[in-house]
Amino acid sequence: MNKLDLLKLARQNLWRRKLRTILTVLGVLIGTTSIVVMLSLGIGLRESQRKSMESWGSLTMIRVQQGMAFDNEGNPLGEAKRLNDEAVAEIKAIEGVIAVSPAYDVGGEARLGRKRGGLQLIGIDPEVMDQLEFKAEQGRLLKKGDRNVIVVGSQVIYQFHDESERRKMERGMMMYEDPRSRQQKDPAEMLDQRLSMIMQNGPEKKKNYNFMVVGILEGERNEHSYQAYAPIDDIKKMRDFTRGGSTQRGIGGSGREAVLLARSGKTVAAKKGSSSRDTANDYSFILVRTGKVEQTREVSKTIKDKGYNCWSMADSLEGIEKTSRTVQAVLGGIGAITLLVAALGITNTMIMSIYERTKEIGIMKVIGATFTDIHTLFLAEAGMIGFIGGLFGLGLSYGVSKIINHLFQNYLNRGMPAEEMMSISLIPSWLALFALLFSVVIGLVAGLYPAHRAVRLSPIRAIRNE
Repeated sequence: MNKLDLLKLARQNLWRRKLRTILTVLGVLIGTTSIVVMLSLGIGLRESQRKSMESWGSLTMIRVQQGMAFDNEGNPLGEAKRLNDEAVAEIKAIEGVIAVSPAYDVGGEARLGRKRGGLQLIGIDPEVMDQLEFKAEQGRLLKKGDRNVIVVGSQVIYQFHDESERRKMERGMMMYEDPRSRQQKDPAEMLDQRLSMIMQNGPEKKKNYNFMVVGILEGERNEHSYQAYAPIDDIKKMRDFTRGGSTQRGIGGSGREAVLLARSGKTVAAKKGSSSRDTANDYSFILVRTGKVEQTREVSKTIKDKGYNCWSMADSLEGIEKTSRTVQAVLGGIGAITLLVAALGITNTMIMSIYERTKEIGIMKVIGATFTDIHTLFLAEAGMIGFIGGLFGLGLSYGVSKIINHLFQNYLNRGMPAEEMMSISLIPSWLALFALLFSVVIGLVAGLYPAHRAVRLSPIRAIRNE
């Protein structure tokens, strides 16, 4: 028989018993909806947590710190892995790394016009700032050749207060102030303004370093929001000043008097002539950028294997993904049970159809229908039930998902900006396609036994059957 004729015949056979077919399709519909909605909740949970982490920091950035190995008693083993130019070159050579910048950091009192406050100032390589996922919301980023300029995070302006605010803070009044009632400040007010950083070297030695604010960084709650960034050479000068302006050394080796070092809670004197290492130029940390999240984990592991300490947001993401996969497996299993019940319904429907159409099957065999034709006919009917149930179940899944997200956003995301509202149920295109194909496969599998039973019917006995 022609395959198209078989499909038309299968459709007519299903439509002959409308109520039974509709009820069977309804079982597949409910099963498909259950498994899709359950999996969408797991996917939505993972994506919402991922977006929440991305709002605090990039998933492709790694912060490298000086590394040191210790024994069981807490004593250092060998020398610490220093953060110098050799370390920068070593990290740049790692596969997957697309940008590296050494960094110095200093902190202290700063002035912005008549306002004063504390400021954390970080010096990085201006040439690679745009490659380290910094984005300027207003103004510009640092660029090669810049001197005495800075870019600041969007929340830095809240770190500066005039005298009245400072008095409130000293009395503790601002500590109990509702953040929602806090006067909003526009970060753009800092743009093109002079900011003075007051550094101290000893009880009486102070020096002002003036910077021009040339850019405001994008993001209100990420890791850059409360920090300011300047060319690394400027920050190194400030750090050298706070350290006395002289080269900082290890144990002896400079011909000077003995240096006192703290080691394991004890103070020991360093003698002249002992080995030393110049650590004055060692960086505070190193920023590393990778191409994608998967590479971040691999690069982070490689850096740790080389003896450095490092941290990235992607490290935390791995635990979240494991949790979300477990949740998806549990929820998907619950939905799969419902679909399994629907598959039993399809099997029952097709077996009942065989009993009702025994004579019809016998006649088909007598007039020339092959075993393959009979087998294909019953599989086509079972597949149609699965396809129709899956298609309508998928449509219902989108509706249920929309309702869940609406309730979630109204009650849990209330008060958040529209662009920051998260969805707890997400149905990606691959899940929709998987659900539709899975429902068809379930229908076909459920129809295998009835089809095999129909093929084994004797034509003579089938025609004689009343």
